[in-house]
Amino acid sequence: MAKFLPSNPRLRSLILCTISGALLALSFPPFKTWFFSYFGLAIMLYLIFNSLKFRQVFARGYVLLFVFNAISLYWIAGWESDDIFLKIGGVATVIVHPLFMIIPVLLTYLIYKTAGRIYAMFLFPLLWTGFEHWHNLTEFSYPWIELGNTEVYNLNRIQFAEYIGVHGITFLICVISVLIFLLASKIYKREWKLNSSNTIVTTTILILLILIPNITSGIILNSNSNNSYYSSPDSSKNIKAAIVQPNVDPFKKWASENKDAIVTKYINGLNAGLKYNPDLLVLHETAPPFNFLEDYNLNYASRFFDFVNLNKKYVVIGIPHIAYYPDTLSAPEDARIMSYSRRRYKHCNSAILLEPLKNTDEYQIHMKVKLVPFSENAPYNKQLPFMSNIIKWGVGISAWDKGDSLVIFDMNNSALNKNSKFSTLICFESVFSDYVREAAKNGAEFLVIITNDGWFGNSFGPIQHERFAVLRAIENRKWIIRSAQTGISCFIDPLGNIYDEIPVNTEGIAARNIIANNEITFYSYHGDIIGKAGYYSCFLTLITGIILFYAKRRKHAKSA
Repeated sequence: MAKFLPSNPRLRSLILCTISGALLALSFPPFKTWFFSYFGLAIMLYLIFNSLKFRQVFARGYVLLFVFNAISLYWIAGWESDDIFLKIGGVATVIVHPLFMIIPVLLTYLIYKTAGRIYAMFLFPLLWTGFEHWHNLTEFSYPWIELGNTEVYNLNRIQFAEYIGVHGITFLICVISVLIFLLASKIYKREWKLNSSNTIVTTTILILLILIPNITSGIILNSNSNNSYYSSPDSSKNIKAAIVQPNVDPFKKWASENKDAIVTKYINGLNAGLKYNPDLLVLHETAPPFNFLEDYNLNYASRFFDFVNLNKKYVVIGIPHIAYYPDTLSAPEDARIMSYSRRRYKHCNSAILLEPLKNTDEYQIHMKVKLVPFSENAPYNKQLPFMSNIIKWGVGISAWDKGDSLVIFDMNNSALNKNSKFSTLICFESVFSDYVREAAKNGAEFLVIITNDGWFGNSFGPIQHERFAVLRAIENRKWIIRSAQTGISCFIDPLGNIYDEIPVNTEGIAARNIIANNEITFYSYHGDIIGKAGYYSCFLTLITGIILFYAKRRKHAKSA
């Protein structure tokens, strides 16, 4: 390695950090170079094990992960927009997020210094996977660039996600990377010869680990049981769905003078979708730019109610929603209090199922649970209320309250011969694998994703968001209807195949028959077993590492 890199150790380290971070970033969509992640992690391990002090491994880890975040998440600042808050928030995310991702790097180094390289290499896959699991749990959660997401183009490799989920794929990637690092370092140092038994055995294991996903996925893809995903003898489970993608500018639509024109555009889109004779029509996240069920907006909202009742169709639509609570006892602890009436309420980014011939108070509503940190809500703002004043966009979507749970919508109408259940995931919620599988476990027979990725223009963001949904379909073996305000809208079948894509910045309608199924996969039922194992390993590693560290210091002190 020294032959190809400068002799200056700091410059050499900087180059390796940049290469490692870039390889990790370029393994994610829209790139199909998923195998770059193996080499990015192998170089990361080299940098960890060749660091002399904690501050050195911290600096290297931060630079590496900053490069990783800066390339893979460059789009998050919405550079195509004029919104200064979006730019500041995006840049801050890229700067701060590596400070979370560095946790498994530091834990690996702690074990290396206290127990040795072999133990550190052995634990690294668990530590990284455990971090990803933990990164789904807090209000700071941003599990966008989980390593398992690098494989989303490989339907011939990821079918076993129905057993191990995205974090199981992450674990496998880390194991393969460790073996690559082990082989490369041993051969480079001439500790192993190319034809030695150690080299042959390790190489054989490495090849098997790379090929096993293809073998298992091939068996699954060729199974006759997959036929049930495309046809059903029960006509009540056959759902004709239509997606309406209106391609409305997400920044301009919130101006109050645009309300009537926006609603007219949506109603025209829904009417255009009727030519497919759908049972269910789907509009995107926060479609109406107003609090949908408030009396003062009734003249706008009633146009949607009239459409549903006149045409006898179901409509899922993303809405801003104020949920009121009759008294203090029924209100959750994080409910707000209106200054003039002292009434308890929550203001939520929500999804509503408009049902034919029902009253507005009978409509089923899901209030978004997983909020984008520092964008939709300030993390832990109830404990730190001053933070709420910081998170305020000028486009009507900031400072949302958090919903309580994921709702299962019941589409049951004997007159229309429909009897199925589904969950609606709002934008960011769709990247939380363990959260989504709860919907399938609790009875959802298909999934709807509504989103607005228009903030990020024609960048990597909308592509990544669409592709990550492929894993949700496979993990739970459910059809997905994905409706995006400006794209990419599509259908995804339970094997991860994508149909009827409506591209970014395009107005259009897509329709398809889907099958609602009540299958509960191993992953849907048991959850993120590998992620949880890694999560607890992180705690045990930290405690053990600290004990060994101080034991070593005491031993050195006595010998001195």
